[in-house]
Amino acid sequence: MKQLFLCLGLALCLCVHAQLSLAQTTPEIAKGNCKSCAEICQQTVDYCNKKRGKYGEDSLTNSLKDCLNACKMTEDFLVRGSKLSSSSAALCVKACQECAKSCDKFPNDAQMAKCANECRKSAGNLSKVKNGE
Repeated sequence: MKQLFLCLGLALCLCVHAQLSLAQTTPEIAKGNCKSCAEICQQTVDYCNKKRGKYGEDSLTNSLKDCLNACKMTEDFLVRGSKLSSSSAALCVKACQECAKSCDKFPNDAQMAKCANECRKSAGNLSKVKNGE
């Protein structure tokens, strides 16, 4: 019986330790968000270039490219632990918010909705980095 409790206790300790080691920090989550957002923005730029018309307007494509580049830069700063990470995150939040607004102008388009949602998710997590949480 003692061996059973010892085994259960050891298993519980290992399980708790594994969960703690798997927990991500806010900057780690934000890095992943930046990477994903940049990828989706690139896909959306390509999509807009194919669709043309109002999808090809400079205001939209520039917003997408601003977000794409801000996300790439911020991801790099976070990976390196740069002292400028919070400043970069602040810029990226603005770029993501603007991009989401631009994409929201196409409410019945799945690609544009996907991009807007990813931008909002990134902006939310990057706001925490910006504020040093």
